[in-house]
Amino acid sequence: MSAETLLRRRALLSAAASASAFAALTATPLAEAAGGRAWLGVELTKAEGGVLAKRVLRGSPAESAGLKGSDLLLSLDGREVATAGDVIRVVSERGAGATVKVRVRRGKGELTLPVKLVEFPGEEQVLRLDKVGTFAASWKGATPTQGDASDIKKLRGRVVIVEFWASWCGACRAMTPVMNDLHQRFGAQGLTVVGLTDDAEDAALKAVSKLGIKYAVCAGASAETFSDYGVRSLPTFFVVDKRGVFREVFVGAQPGESFEKHITKLLKESAPA
Repeated sequence: MSAETLLRRRALLSAAASASAFAALTATPLAEAAGGRAWLGVELTKAEGGVLAKRVLRGSPAESAGLKGSDLLLSLDGREVATAGDVIRVVSERGAGATVKVRVRRGKGELTLPVKLVEFPGEEQVLRLDKVGTFAASWKGATPTQGDASDIKKLRGRVVIVEFWASWCGACRAMTPVMNDLHQRFGAQGLTVVGLTDDAEDAALKAVSKLGIKYAVCAGASAETFSDYGVRSLPTFFVVDKRGVFREVFVGAQPGESFEKHITKLLKESAPA
């Protein structure tokens, strides 16, 4: 197991540290403040002279205020920031409902943007806001272990459920019968179920055999793929239409009915020309 994989698994398994880890990794700061848990909605990384906004999440307070990817955050409410932790600290102290003045460097100029923080809507809703309506990214590093589903782009014309899972994940194992049922009932009508895991191929194969997984599985998915899809918890599911566009997101175990109502609707849509 690579150090990168081990770190991700520790982050996913550590419930006690989930709020701070999620904030640090995605710069969607969480806070238990008087005004509620506050959300900014920016992926941050350290940069010379401040904190770089790698990406602004769709539907976030930061996007509404006009913050852009590649902006360099210099200060919040007059307090200089040098790390993502500095940003999280200010947001945590201010809380949901507060307006934070974010000074940024954009190109050669500087500007101050008032950002009204909102209550953190939950991981599933954050993914829904950020992903639904956008095209699904190609999978990187994923090796087909069972079935022929090496890339989402090759499945254009079919409805796809992309499941992020791991052999060590109990909730993922509990979802196997649900995914098998959907695969067997709707596969001939145009549904493809694909399980993506960062497990090594041998571990994935053992899980496929032990759990009786019937649908396609790809092993060795890269950290970049997890990042592209915004996956922080397992299992996470994406429902993708025939054009390759995200139409729904689910985090955690779900009843089959949650998927079925979307599948039946999307199967009726016309395939792209």
